[in-house]
Amino acid sequence: MGIDRTTELYENFQARVEGLSGEVFRVKTATEAGELICKVMKEKGIKSVALLNSSISLKGNFEKQMGDAGVTVYTDNFRKVTPDADAGITQVTYAISETGSLVQADTDSSVDQRLCSTLIPIHFALVSTSTMIPTLEETMSTIHKLPLIPGFVGFITGPSRTSDIERVLTVGVHGPKQLIVIFVDEEVGGVA
Repeated sequence: MGIDRTTELYENFQARVEGLSGEVFRVKTATEAGELICKVMKEKGIKSVALLNSSISLKGNFEKQMGDAGVTVYTDNFRKVTPDADAGITQVTYAISETGSLVQADTDSSVDQRLCSTLIPIHFALVSTSTMIPTLEETMSTIHKLPLIPGFVGFITGPSRTSDIERVLTVGVHGPKQLIVIFVDEEVGGVA
């Protein structure tokens, strides 16, 4: 008996992201996602986080979990707090298996989404496992079929990397140095 299609897509996504020095995990519930994030934060010495609340973080009660773990949690005023936060947590709209890319497709909170995913050294990206799409082409088709085309669509593929300066690869110049993707199998509704 072979592996199911979702597991196959997840494993391909995981291989792509890990090939770019990112980390990928899969948990069953939103609560387990919060517990995993708290564990990783402790291991990495994270003391503060900019949390853009979403269906997964609210269902998992992340703010309480992280507060109980001694982490300072910021849930608003992101323009002020993200430059100094140790990490950011957002929920992305889709994950593309073939490229290992995450897709942010937002109408309302795109500025906060971008602040919490790019101005911090470590980005925790939450993904509902059911929103994994096999290819970029299918992702573009899905976005174009939405009832309202998002005002902002952004693609994230691994930690920030550039070779602009004398062709030397540098990580973290234009965004986070670390990307940690957490897939959540539990259905919890939309992104926000």
